[in-house]
Amino acid sequence: MQPQRTAYTLQGDSRSLQIEGAAFERAAELLRRSPEFTVLATLKQEPANSGTILSFSHGYNRYLEVQSSGRRDEVRLHYVAAGGSAPRVETFPFRLADGAWHRLALAVSGAQATLLVDCHPLYRRLIPPPDRNFTQPQLTLWVGQRNSKHSLFKGTLQEVRLVSGPHGYLAQCPGLDSECPTCGQFALLQATVQELTTHIHDLSLKLVGTEARLARLEQCDCQKSCYSNGTVHADGATWQRDCNRCSCVHGEITCRPVECDRAECKNPVLHPGECCPTCLRQCLLKGTLYEHGERFAPKECAECVCHDGNMQCTRVDPELACPPLPCDAPDQFTVPGECCKFCPGVDYCSMGHSCDENATCMNLNTKYTCKCNQGFQGDGLTCQDVDECQEAGGLDGHHCHSNTRCVNVVGSYVCQCLEGYTRRDKFNCVEVDECVGASHGCHADAECTNTPGSYTCRCRDGFRGDGYSCTPVCTGGCLNGGACVSPEQCACARGFTGTRCERDVDECRPHAAHATHVAHPAHAAHPVCAPHALCVNTPGSYYCVCAHGYRRHPLTDECEGMFHTSVSPAKVESNIPSYYNFLEFYRVL
Repeated sequence: MQPQRTAYTLQGDSRSLQIEGAAFERAAELLRRSPEFTVLATLKQEPANSGTILSFSHGYNRYLEVQSSGRRDEVRLHYVAAGGSAPRVETFPFRLADGAWHRLALAVSGAQATLLVDCHPLYRRLIPPPDRNFTQPQLTLWVGQRNSKHSLFKGTLQEVRLVSGPHGYLAQCPGLDSECPTCGQFALLQATVQELTTHIHDLSLKLVGTEARLARLEQCDCQKSCYSNGTVHADGATWQRDCNRCSCVHGEITCRPVECDRAECKNPVLHPGECCPTCLRQCLLKGTLYEHGERFAPKECAECVCHDGNMQCTRVDPELACPPLPCDAPDQFTVPGECCKFCPGVDYCSMGHSCDENATCMNLNTKYTCKCNQGFQGDGLTCQDVDECQEAGGLDGHHCHSNTRCVNVVGSYVCQCLEGYTRRDKFNCVEVDECVGASHGCHADAECTNTPGSYTCRCRDGFRGDGYSCTPVCTGGCLNGGACVSPEQCACARGFTGTRCERDVDECRPHAAHATHVAHPAHAAHPVCAPHALCVNTPGSYYCVCAHGYRRHPLTDECEGMFHTSVSPAKVESNIPSYYNFLEFYRVL
């Protein structure tokens, strides 16, 4: 039994607990709109009693009913299947009529019925989906009985509820896990997928038709021929012109060079009339293969060259092939394997060499050699940069030490200082105390704290911000347009004063803070106003009004008497009232 909930004890053989009118319509609509619903009840049934807990019925005919049989110790679900007319019954063996309190939940989800008692799932059955149209005439809803006379429940009922949607048992047992998805949700998902499949099929058919119409339209309107050297090429045609491959696309000719396969030889040959170079035959001499165009000297003053499979050798005349020597004949010497003689100490490098730009030419006795410079590697004829940052120490590695980062450059490397550090030498950096100098970005009203490689900023007491931007704090703020210029100090706007600019300045009484100055018409007015004018204080300002008997002159902004008539600019003969207005004033800003 649930505390603080009303429970009803049902006894006797004469009662009528029928749900009618709007309540019945709400219950029927609740079942119509969802394929999933749950009947919940908290009850205590007398032993051996067979009674209905909730029933949609018409006379003796049960349309949808949950019943507990104490004679057979079972819970029954009576229902009419969708599309059928005969009532069906699903039986769940359980003794509910034992005189004790139980919580019952019977959930129907599409084609699945689940029985839970005291928040324990007991049975899960597959059933034909119940009919939910509720279109049968004279259908009635009963609680604790099937009709006015039959299947009367005896005991106590509490919280008999009908919950729509999945996992309705969670309303009674919130601690249970919700299953995902339920049969009803799966059925709805299946129906949605089927509907989407139908839509996709229809769209696919429409797309095929559209593509066919577009194809016919392109053939009709968009095919354009190409004209080249008096030849007509259809749209989409391709042809070769010289060593170019051309194509016609919508009336425009596009040509590209013919793509050639890679020649797998040292000296490929391009024959006249052909677009791609080809490899000629190799030569075999004394067990050694030579490529076409490759030259070698089998002996002194002899040179052989391979030409398309044939080795052609000729004798070299030293008188014609060898360069003149700058030394005397007795100083000249011969080298084995060389046809020409040499002079000692000749600068062969200055006579022309083929060393890489990042290599150094070095003279030998009879020739020169190439050596890659420091920071490069290769055979001297071709040198590539060495990335010293990939290795630490040694001849080919870097020597950057603490607080640095190695950065490779062409032929060398540099040791770059990490952020917050400064260079000590070529390979080391030391920490910079940014707070000592002016290199930090802290605000003038913040404190700088040095950290390894960096620094932090914090606003001083009385200021707020991130340390890089600090503003003073005035508790409660500055009123009436005042500005907080330093901790707890406001710079007030003109016309206000006080710690928080909360008091108005009485400009009409400079020496009295709370009295309003009123000048007598017969006496001199307040210095801030013109003669014969009264000063009137306002919040943050004031204005001046001419005293009784005076008015503002439109040109001089002074108060002049209103009782005179001028006959000439220099003479006044009589005082006749010509103008009077108590409210005319002018404002001094």
